[in-house]
Amino acid sequence: MQFALAEGWRPPARGALHAELTPDGRRIVLMAAGNDWDQSLIATHLRRLTALPSAVMVDSRETGAVTVPCTWANFVQLSNSFAGATGLAFVPRERLIAWAADEYARRVAEPPELEVSWPPWLAPRDYQVEAARMLAQAGKFFLLDEMGLGKTLTTILGIEQRRRMGIAVFPMVILVPSWEVGDAWHDEIVKWMPDWPEPVMHAGPDRNDGRDVRSFRRIPGSTGIPLITTYATARRDAATIDGPLARLRPATVVIDEASLIQNANAKQSQAAERIARHAVTVVELSGTFITRDAGGAFPGLKAADPGTWQSKERYVSRFCLTQPGEYDQEITGLNPATAAQFRACLLGQMIRRAKIDVLSELPPKTYTVLRPEIPPEWRAAYRQMKDDMLAALPGNDEELEVMDTLSQLTRLMQLASSAADVRYEEVQDQQTGLWVKKAVVTLRAPSWKAETLMGILAATSEPVAVFTASRQLARIVGEDYLAPAGLRYGYVAGIGGGITRGTRKQAVEDFQAGKLDAIVCTAGAGGLGITLTRAPAAVLLQRPFDLDKAVQPEDRIHRLGQMAPKVEIIDVVAKDTVDERVRELLRVKAGRLGEFVRDPRIVRELLGGKR
Repeated sequence: MQFALAEGWRPPARGALHAELTPDGRRIVLMAAGNDWDQSLIATHLRRLTALPSAVMVDSRETGAVTVPCTWANFVQLSNSFAGATGLAFVPRERLIAWAADEYARRVAEPPELEVSWPPWLAPRDYQVEAARMLAQAGKFFLLDEMGLGKTLTTILGIEQRRRMGIAVFPMVILVPSWEVGDAWHDEIVKWMPDWPEPVMHAGPDRNDGRDVRSFRRIPGSTGIPLITTYATARRDAATIDGPLARLRPATVVIDEASLIQNANAKQSQAAERIARHAVTVVELSGTFITRDAGGAFPGLKAADPGTWQSKERYVSRFCLTQPGEYDQEITGLNPATAAQFRACLLGQMIRRAKIDVLSELPPKTYTVLRPEIPPEWRAAYRQMKDDMLAALPGNDEELEVMDTLSQLTRLMQLASSAADVRYEEVQDQQTGLWVKKAVVTLRAPSWKAETLMGILAATSEPVAVFTASRQLARIVGEDYLAPAGLRYGYVAGIGGGITRGTRKQAVEDFQAGKLDAIVCTAGAGGLGITLTRAPAAVLLQRPFDLDKAVQPEDRIHRLGQMAPKVEIIDVVAKDTVDERVRELLRVKAGRLGEFVRDPRIVRELLGGKR
């Protein structure tokens, strides 16, 4: 931290960047002093800020001064920009020094005690109260606790504390990945905050063309309501700054499962930024905030603080290590030379706790890896696909061909799990307009992974939660194996084919009530927003490439409410297949997440430490 150096500043030997706060307190004015060489060097340093400086104009002429938004992170970057530049200095002036001193004191001060009240039959946990106090003090906050620690309640308590501090928190938008997660938010708000207006769900085709949004402030005597919406809806209703969700200007925005906005070019990331750009309170929740590399943090940073994090290229250049990649530079981690500066930018705004730190009553997790063999005829097809991007599938008239590496990995995951049929259909390429052949692969029995699952079920009388990456494989497990065996089961998978939002919710309720022997989930639909603590074991027939989707299923059973003496995670990994490669990639990604949140246990404990 360079603030103390600024207080004891002496006239520099050469050039200096002078800085002062504007009278309205919204921007920092910067003026370079020194010879031409000094000013050129200062300009170079300013081009490395993550904010984009704006020229100060008088009578349509540039004055030589520039401004940046007055944010703590911008002040930290400015203070550190000239630490290694011999003879140059950053010179904050009186108003800016006073503001920075107050802001630093606020960020490091002990947060006020929680003044929130809740129904007497309920009680939050101490660690939830601690994080709620921090959230209330920070306003823009990253709650990165491990899955299963009750981040929803922590967020609600923190927002209510801000309301009691006299800060407007309504209207409020809560951005969630699915209806099920939205229902969970609705129920927690109604249970813990009965004095709040009841939340409204704004999602799906029946959302009345935005009438829910137009009635956002409709409650007499109220300053607004909590509006819950999904990422899918946000992509449509905040597709531009004129979209109904983008025009709301809510006081509070909650971005649940913030790992879903890692791609800065994705429509849902841009929609989240548009919704949150004017909010005073922004809370981002995720147990896997980055799932690939530190570059994935940028959209979340920008959504919370658009005045600082304006350029991803500058963010990567200043704070990330990179190396040449196949198509573009690859981000390998935070830059050790600037990592402390990056963390100083987020002083008081981030917390991460693991379950082992705060939930001593949770049972331990044990890991088992089962490695079925692929039958010889399908092993030959798998090997051919691996070597040639082409395979003759047993019992099929046409060969399966792929044209790119990603498609090959997808096909290898399929062929590592189950038999398959292939057919081709003519589709029109959206870019070229040409008609091309597209392979349609349909998995079918036999599935050696499903057969392994049946062996697990035969050895236990306990209910089991089953997870796959593929909806087709989930169907095979249910229809071709569980049903013929007379086992009771339900699906939590993508909507369609008889699976609806209602049937998914009913399946979870029936499983928790002891009415099902197994529940079969896809990692995408079943990895979020549901509790399956009736099961002491989870069987993962496939792990997706995405870190969040790969690890979140474990936490559906290993969370508050689990009463078993131990929880078993069973991975079914086809021998000598891409499954092994997926596990290695997940370790690399987990290592980068662990570095970002400063918790090396994440990679050490991933998959139970098993190769």
